[in-house]
Amino acid sequence: MPEERIQNYKKYLEIKGYQSSTIRGLLRTAKNHINQKNSQQQLTNNTQQLYYYQKKVYINYLNQVENQNIHLSPEHYKKTLSKIEVLTLEEIRELEQGCKTLREQVVIHCLYSLGLRLSEASNLELEDLDLTKNIVLIRKSKTKKQRQIPINKKTQQIITHYINQERPINKGRKLLQGLKGDLIPDGIYQNLKRIVKRTTIKKRIYPHLLRHSIASHLLQRGMDIEQIGKYLGHTSIESTQRYTHLAEINRNE
Repeated sequence: MPEERIQNYKKYLEIKGYQSSTIRGLLRTAKNHINQKNSQQQLTNNTQQLYYYQKKVYINYLNQVENQNIHLSPEHYKKTLSKIEVLTLEEIRELEQGCKTLREQVVIHCLYSLGLRLSEASNLELEDLDLTKNIVLIRKSKTKKQRQIPINKKTQQIITHYINQERPINKGRKLLQGLKGDLIPDGIYQNLKRIVKRTTIKKRIYPHLLRHSIASHLLQRGMDIEQIGKYLGHTSIESTQRYTHLAEINRNE
């Protein structure tokens, strides 16, 4: 029964679109919960917060899918913000030059130019794009709040070319398509990895790093911090303020 539950939970996570690396952590925590192991002793607040989140996802699965009625008491940990490293404009250009297909270009522009979270890029549907008004509607986000993002001319042209020339017809509703249909978050990440291998960039590059980078670059260009928060879909100004020191550092270099 425990092994069957874990397999069912894994399928549930895959359907929800979680990345492979995230699924591994969620399954590990679920197994600890089943075996009544406590892995939270002498851990940092950030790690304990992660374990709480993983446990919450598992409890939600038990309640929603297996019709259990389990209450999870709230736990709060003061998060320690780690130093954020961002890409330079030159490195962003190198990523763009490393793209071999229009889809790869769209991946870069979704993660950087539009500042989308990986899940938001994966959930982006054709009907969410208004390429006449150059606006994209983010309907499915981490914060559950919809927002509109302006599309710059270059991104609009690349997305238009991709839709007209390369995107498969009638395969799925999502903007980004793979060989089997809608591209899941892990598929987008694999596209990014392939692009990175064609560059000389030595930094560890992951999807959220491009989001960090556009936030820092917008701040350097003089965009108001509250506007950046709305652009990124932050729920609190504190989430955006962590980028202010990056702008100062980059100005002084």
